[in-house]
Order: sequence, then C-alpha cells, then structure tokens
Amino acid sequence: MTARPPLVLRLGKPLGDAIAAGHPWIFDRALPLPPQKLAPGTLAHVEDERGFVAQVFLDPGSPIRARVVERDRKRPLDDDWAHARARDAALRRSRDPLLVGCDAIRALHGEADACPGLVVDVYAGVAVVVFDGTAASAFWTPRLPAVLAGLRDGGLDFDRTWVKGDRRAAAPYAIGSAPPPLVEIHEDEARFAVDVVGGQKTGFFLDQRDNRRTIAAHAAGASVLNLFCYTGGFSLKAGLGGASSVTSVDSAPRAIESLSDNLRRTGLDPASHEPICADAFAFLTEARARGRRWDLVIADPPSFAPSERTKASALRGYGRLVEACLAVVEPAGRFALASCSSHVTEADLLGVLASASAAAGADLRVRVSAGAASDHPIVPGFPEGRYLKFLLCDV
Repeated sequence: MTARPPLVLRLGKPLGDAIAAGHPWIFDRALPLPPQKLAPGTLAHVEDERGFVAQVFLDPGSPIRARVVERDRKRPLDDDWAHARARDAALRRSRDPLLVGCDAIRALHGEADACPGLVVDVYAGVAVVVFDGTAASAFWTPRLPAVLAGLRDGGLDFDRTWVKGDRRAAAPYAIGSAPPPLVEIHEDEARFAVDVVGGQKTGFFLDQRDNRRTIAAHAAGASVLNLFCYTGGFSLKAGLGGASSVTSVDSAPRAIESLSDNLRRTGLDPASHEPICADAFAFLTEARARGRRWDLVIADPPSFAPSERTKASALRGYGRLVEACLAVVEPAGRFALASCSSHVTEADLLGVLASASAAAGADLRVRVSAGAASDHPIVPGFPEGRYLKFLLCDV
C-alpha cells in the first residue's frame, strides 16, 4: 500500500531559523490551517519559502497550534524513533552526578528532551506519564510502549506505569499493576511518601530538588519558615541541614498530614517542627502582629500567572507576598522566593524584589539564582522552557 503523502502547511511568519535553533512551538497566528477539520495530533510537514522546516503534530484548538517533533524530513515517526528519543533521555540521566542518591527523577522532560507534550517521572519503580493536552495524548499514546521500553533500555528501572492522561479529559489508567497508595522515595537522606495517583502534578515537585539542597546548606542553626510547604520538601531538607526549628505552613490539611508522615519516615524530631494548616497570607499577618520572626523564610507559592493576561496581577501578588515575608525575617536573615509561573521571568521577579524591599525598608542581596533541577534541562533556543525561578537573598 502506498503511504499517504503528509499534510504540508506553510508558515505565515519567518520562524524557520528559530525552529532550527530548537524552538519547538508554532503559535496559531504563525500557522494558518486548511478549511477542513483536523483532529488533535494530526501529523504535518511545515515549510517556509526555503522549503521543509519540520515535522509537527497539530493542536487546532490551542494557541500552540503545532509542536515540532522532528527536523529531519525523511525520519519516520515510528516506534524506533520514539524508543531512541526515550533511551537517549534516560542515558543522559545516568550520567548526571546530581541524581546520585535519588530514586525519583524526571525521565522525560517534554520539549527539552525532544518529546514535546510528554512528561514521564519515575518514582522508586513506578513511572508516571502526563500528556500536555489532547493533541500530545493522541500523538504519544500509540508510541508509549516504545517510549517506556526506551527508558528501560537507557537504564531506568520501573515495573509499573500510571498514565495520568492529558490533565483535561482522558481518564487515568495503569499499565501492569496499579501503583500502591503511596510510593516512598529517597532524596539524599530525606524520605517522602508520594501519592502518584492523586498528588499534585505527578505526585511531587522533583524540579525543586537542587534548590532543596541549597536550603539544606543554608539552614544550619537557623529558625526556618516554609510557606506553601506542600508535603514538606524544603522543611525536611532544612531539618536535615541542621535547622534549630522549622515552621511549615500550607492551606491543605492533607499536605500537612503528609508532611508529618514524611518527618517520621525521615527520622526527624517532630518536636523541632511546627506544622500549621493555614492560609499563608493570613499566617504572615498574624505572625507580624505577634512579632514572630525567622532566620530563613521560604515562599514557594503555586503559579500566580497561568496565562500572559494574568501576569500584571500576578506580579502584584508576588509583591504583596514578598513584603509580608520580609516583615517576618530576622535582621541579617535570609529570604528565598520561588516562582513556577512560566509567564513571569527572573527579571520580573528581581523587579518585584526591588520594589517590595524598598517598600519594606529592607536591603536585599541575591545570593543564589537558580532554576529547575538538572533532570529538567533547558533548550537554549527555547527560553520559555525555563519556567521555575529560585532566588535566595540576604536581607
């Protein structure tokens, strides 16, 4: 049977050089579609005035109209191709010294591992798969067995797979045995019980691993406040780093319960940890009124800017948060701020710190500027991939 010729689309903007440099997205205003209805995940060849640019899969209903999957015109997007992409990603992790001592890693980081729209995290023998949208789900689902085999052939060990789906519509399902209710993972000396089925994202914030190590290195002898603590990542690392006391605040009762469980698993003295279920802003207001202060304050809030149009209000929210945090930092203390909002840049955050510190009468110096952990790589030609920012300041 003769293979059907690929759908060929013409770029409406001069993006060929950006795509050649590694940018994996083509937005709707740059790629006109034909009048016929196209299903999410449809394959196409994209060209410009110079000829072929890339093979893509389409998402007609999304602002990101196409995701680049291959820059070789003749390379078939078959199981061998998917296997090779996953194996190469796994081999890169096997050479990463920062992953030694950890049995929970990001095995595939979407666009940065040339697998757009696909994330695979491995937690102590359980792989968790997430697709970024229905188009990614349609493209990757038939290739998923080859992806999982490639990860194993690259050296990753897992015997269960939980497919969370596309975060929007597809129902989750297990490949092989279903994962247990909780999976215990090791991150250096810390132990965390991860709910891979019902937890946030794939179950844990693996991207903050290296920043948690930074907090551990700065926590010796310090009183620590960890806001938006979730299940206690920064809290446990601060305790292991020798903090004199740790106060952990989250508005979710389940997160606080998990934090207490993780303290027990790690063998930390619960007497030196104060878990509090409360709204972070309300807690900071009360703490300031009571004159409470900490040597090191950490704020790692959820995304304040889910879209570009919410960026202005998000920056105001970060400003209020920083001012409230600085009011409870001890003189000559430290303050750490993290942002997972991809629409908020590090320059934006530095501007927030400058304005908020001036309003609070504080003098800040940025000691550490960092991003996501090393198993969350960044493609130089795709700056949008640097979604996580972490700033540790002297106050």
